[in-house]
Amino acid sequence: MLKLNFRRGSAFASQKAKKFLKDKKPEDIKSIAVIRHAAIGDFMNIRPFLIELRKFFPNAKITLSVVRHYMYGIPEDLVDNIHVTTRYKENGKKTGLLQRIKEVKSLPSQDLIFDLTDSTLSLLIITFSKAKLKIGYPYRALRRAFFDIATLRSDFVVEAQSVMHMINILGAKTRFPLVYGNERKYPKENLTQIIYFAGASVESKCWEKDKFRQLIEKMSDSFSEYKHIILQGIGKNEQFLEIYEPLAKRKNVMLQETLPIEDAMKLIAKSRCLISNDTGVRNMGIALETPTIGIFFQIPPFRYWPREEKHDCVFNIEYTSPDVEDVYNASKNMIEKLYEK
Repeated sequence: MLKLNFRRGSAFASQKAKKFLKDKKPEDIKSIAVIRHAAIGDFMNIRPFLIELRKFFPNAKITLSVVRHYMYGIPEDLVDNIHVTTRYKENGKKTGLLQRIKEVKSLPSQDLIFDLTDSTLSLLIITFSKAKLKIGYPYRALRRAFFDIATLRSDFVVEAQSVMHMINILGAKTRFPLVYGNERKYPKENLTQIIYFAGASVESKCWEKDKFRQLIEKMSDSFSEYKHIILQGIGKNEQFLEIYEPLAKRKNVMLQETLPIEDAMKLIAKSRCLISNDTGVRNMGIALETPTIGIFFQIPPFRYWPREEKHDCVFNIEYTSPDVEDVYNASKNMIEKLYEK
């Protein structure tokens, strides 16, 4: 039977939720919607949640609700249906409330709905959804009123684990380390390369390009037997020629043009290590179980840092830009620790 079990203050459940779950088994749940309005890195982060959701509710059809301008990297292999809402029109203007409500109402009735976004638009879906039980993890206590069950959201637990609490509260025995389900599609072989990605969603989250150049210079000297690949992104400022051109004469340093997502995933999967800023590409590496080094400043890394031996983050207590030597040492130690000769 599904049974809520938590200490007072650690989560919230309404009387409606307790009544609904009183005589329910996981096998009784036939339809589930999951709201995730986010970019590619966030889609990678919810793969473990979707895998455990399917495992715990074996008879449920799963619908993933997304926004139209964020559909790159949707985990279609883990869901049965996609529900789409529109935040912006083709001309770049925001859609009106009536259009949004119409799209929201197109989501069929569900047994359960999970809000993994906690935004104004996701709350609109929660409000108008016909779900029998509404579950979320809102930051603000006031938003708890929209849900029948709400778990706490922590900035000190990696987000992929934090969302798992929403099914743990129902009794699900979830796995750790997290399971991303990419191992068959993206096999690991010929791990003779190290990937560097110097972009991010905003310029302020990008480590200085000259520091990246110095890092690759040191790494290509220390690990001369590896290919050192600078991966270009899709943005105009993600060509990284200023990093590559001073290193172009090095035979083991190369520039990789922007790849389709499938090819990028294959490349990252076959790498010894991925070194990058806090960005979707790093989350791709995590989802592929490729060792990663994350470069963090301005914000704490804890919400984005899986506590596993194969992942590390470089930051300082002032959250200022890390030194080249610190990132180099973390990268060198990671490779030598995991791949002793």
